[in-house]
Amino acid sequence: MGLNAKKVQNSNSNRVEQPILEPGVYPARLVQLIDLGLQAQRPYQGKDKPPAQEVMLTYELVDAFMVDEDGNEIDDKPRWISETLPFYGLFADKAKSTQRYNALDPSGAFDGDFSRTVDTPINVTLVNNFVGEKTYTNVANIAAMRPKDAEKCEALKNPAKVFDLDAPDMEVFNSLPDWIQTKIKGNLQFNGSALEKAISGKAPAAAPVAEKAPKKSRAPAPVEEDEDTPY
Repeated sequence: MGLNAKKVQNSNSNRVEQPILEPGVYPARLVQLIDLGLQAQRPYQGKDKPPAQEVMLTYELVDAFMVDEDGNEIDDKPRWISETLPFYGLFADKAKSTQRYNALDPSGAFDGDFSRTVDTPINVTLVNNFVGEKTYTNVANIAAMRPKDAEKCEALKNPAKVFDLDAPDMEVFNSLPDWIQTKIKGNLQFNGSALEKAISGKAPAAAPVAEKAPKKSRAPAPVEEDEDTPY
């Protein structure tokens, strides 16, 4: 190909447009928990809001799959849906992050450790929001799955991943899409952080934490982003 610009192919040219997910309750598992660090917040009712730590939660839907160019489901590529939310301590009982944690760990078995909730079966309520001619699928709520349903819930098709800025696992970080890496590096406490030092080579990265991989590990499915990062 060389440097002939007319011969450069669009990397997205073969991307199959996926159907909009119907609103409703979907069985799922939490497949990713990503620490985005301290992020600026949008003003609310014309008033500035202080920065807040944010996390991204990604759910792998059990019975909804990507489709190929012929509209056939690809049974080893489940649909993913993500949400980004401010992360508060459990003392903030009305915070969305607290609601999410309590749904993932209703018995309190993990003692507040959010990282241990990955791979947990969960019911995810999805809604469609409309902005102009664009439709976005967003997470409205999650709820604990009944134990007998959780026992029958399909295993993850992709490895579960956790990224913690206090102990950055560079293998996990480098596996994330560029736009997520950029957001993490744009957090307000990046300069001088363990991640900044690991990227610059000034200090060794934290020892990788073993991922909770299903029996058959496959490449991650494309992430369907939330309303703040429309796809």
